[in-house]
Amino acid sequence: MWRSGGIEPEFQPPKDPASRSRFRGPYRVLAIVAVAFVTVVFIFPIVFDPRIEVPAEVQFGSPFSMAVQISNQNVTPLTNVEYGCEISKLTLANGSAVRNAKILVRGAIRKIPGRRAIAARCESAYVVNAPLKAAEYKLTLTYRSYPWPRLRTSVYRIAARIDSTGQVTGWRLN
Repeated sequence: MWRSGGIEPEFQPPKDPASRSRFRGPYRVLAIVAVAFVTVVFIFPIVFDPRIEVPAEVQFGSPFSMAVQISNQNVTPLTNVEYGCEISKLTLANGSAVRNAKILVRGAIRKIPGRRAIAARCESAYVVNAPLKAAEYKLTLTYRSYPWPRLRTSVYRIAARIDSTGQVTGWRLN
């Protein structure tokens, strides 16, 4: 008899845990790998645009010639890449704006592999030797990101860093 004064409980054998499938682990791993694959191949190209890098410091900078680096942030390639550079703003140190400097430079790159970068140059035939107050390029990038067939466009504004003498010392993205 137990202390409570009741009767002794009947002996019950411990219950076996429910049997689990031996394929449960591999199916879970396969599902995780499939979700990761779909995310990297189909979602990342939609979310991440190409990155444009400009030189922050240049020793002998010219507002009429600028090198940029177009880098693909995805693991899938960018195809049919076309870029166009246009001087959108050019102001001399005395405050007068130069209106006829709208020279367009175009370039085409067939393919940028995943996680790679390619250099491109924006140049203008318009040359002025006067000190500058402001200079700005508009870079238009058109591309297809694999596996999506749709043509996408990104526009970047790149402004010159100008010192007190009116010379270009570097570039920055606006």
